[in-house]
Amino acid sequence: MKVIGLISGTSTDGIDVALVDISGKGLDSQIKLLAFETYAYPEDLRRRLMEVGAGNSHVSEVCHLNFYLGELFGRAAFQVAKKAGVSVAEVELIGSHGQTIMHRPQPVHERGVKIRSTLQIAEPSVIAERTGITTVADFRPRDIAAGGEGAPLTPYLHYILFHDQSKSRLVVNIGGISNMTYLRAGKGTKDLLAFDTGPGNMLIDGMVQMWSRGKQQMDKGGKLAALGKVHPKLFRDLMG
Repeated sequence: MKVIGLISGTSTDGIDVALVDISGKGLDSQIKLLAFETYAYPEDLRRRLMEVGAGNSHVSEVCHLNFYLGELFGRAAFQVAKKAGVSVAEVELIGSHGQTIMHRPQPVHERGVKIRSTLQIAEPSVIAERTGITTVADFRPRDIAAGGEGAPLTPYLHYILFHDQSKSRLVVNIGGISNMTYLRAGKGTKDLLAFDTGPGNMLIDGMVQMWSRGKQQMDKGGKLAALGKVHPKLFRDLMG
C-alpha cells in the first residue's frame, strides 16, 4: 500500500513529504521509504504564516491561507510521486497534518466546559480534490478531542520502527518543538512514554537567523552547533 505523508512543522519553513510503501498491518507493519523531499516556503509566505500564528492577522487571512496551503500540499504530493517514479494512481492514501498555527493543550474553563484546542491549516478537501486520493487529516484535533494533548503524535510509529524485546530505546525528535518516546524492552504500546521536552528548531532557527543577521535560516547539518562548547552551569540549569 503506497501512502503519502504531508506536514509542515512548527518551524514553518516548508512542506515535508514522504512517499512510503506499507505492508502488513497493525504492530506487524513494515514501512519502506520510497521518496522524501522538503519544499521550502517562499519567505513572504513564511512571514505571513508566522504573523497568523502570532495572532496578528485577520480571520480572512487564515481562511485564505488554509486553501492556499491546501493547493501547495496537493502539488507537493504530485512532486514527490514524480520523484519516486510512481503514478499518483498507485497511491491509495494521503495523510496530511497541515500547518499548525495555534496549539493550546492546557485546559481553559469556560461556562463549566474544559476546553483544549489546536488549529492546523492546509485544507484537506483541496488536497483530496486536486490529487483524487483519499485524504486523512485532523490528527491533533482528534487526539485532543479524545482527551490527549495533541502532541507528540509519533509514539505509535516509533514503536513499530524501533521496539525491541531485549533493548530499551529512547527516540528523540528535534522538531520545531522537541519530543521523545521511551520504548521499554519487551513491552507493548500501553507502556509507551512520550512527551514534549521544550523548544527545538523554533529556537535554534531563530538564534541562527539572529546570529547571521538573516543570511541563514537554519543550522544546516548542525555545522554551527558542532563548533560550540557545552556551558556546564547553563546545561545543569536546563536539565534541572
